Amino acid sequence: MTNASPPTPILEARNLHKRYQSRSGGETIALRDVNLSIYEGDTLGIVGESGSGKSTLARILLALDAPSGGEVLYRDQVISGLKERNLRDFRQHVQMVFQDPMSSLDPRMRVHDLIAEPLRSLKLVTDEHSQVAELLESVGLPTSAARRYPHQFSGGQRQRIAIARALGTHPETLMADEPVSALDVSVRAQILNLLTGLVRDFNLTLLFISHDMAVVRHLCNRIIVMRQGEVVESGLARDIYEHPQHPYTRELLAAAPRIRPKPKPSASTGRIVH
Repeated sequence: MTNASPPTPILEARNLHKRYQSRSGGETIALRDVNLSIYEGDTLGIVGESGSGKSTLARILLALDAPSGGEVLYRDQVISGLKERNLRDFRQHVQMVFQDPMSSLDPRMRVHDLIAEPLRSLKLVTDEHSQVAELLESVGLPTSAARRYPHQFSGGQRQRIAIARALGTHPETLMADEPVSALDVSVRAQILNLLTGLVRDFNLTLLFISHDMAVVRHLCNRIIVMRQGEVVESGLARDIYEHPQHPYTRELLAAAPRIRPKPKPSASTGRIVH
């Protein structure tokens, strides 16, 4: 009897390097020989301080930036260096939620159009009004929000709009780059609980980027720790949290506040139940 073959990663980075040339002729190394694999159903956290290379890695994984060396594969197909017109399938199935929703939400557009825009561009519209209403409901916002503009919402509400926009293409993988770092503590907990519910209810694979080990452990089953462009430790969240091997990982854990586990909310409300 033959052994089953190992699963194919949804998204994979192989020996990624990224360097930038300065105006003075010097060179900055942002990534050094980074490898990672994201499998279906994964909740993978990438954690490190500012300047560790984690956001650079996210941009390369999203094909928003090109690596200086190495490659990124989506479902075993190399996407590094592909032209934008050839990334349609990838753009549909891998979506991003950024740290500052105002940077990704056009302030001149109403919420309805912001959420509907990727549906239109990818030709996924069937009943636009119903689709937008369902997406707003899934992130705990009323359908009346569709008529308003981003500046009329709080920071937490804007992040919910950004999440609804990302969910519209029915992605299998959601990347989130520091999506709660600009929010106050109570709103941060609501968005984290919302993401937990959405991952479960929409069967999402999650790549979550943060500087906060406590937040990453709250959401993720695996963790990659980055420092100065390199992966210094990786493994199951439980193992890293309880038995960190690298001194830098221990520093991050010592600086992280404890998050009390909370019951997982439904995706439709994102409400915390005490």
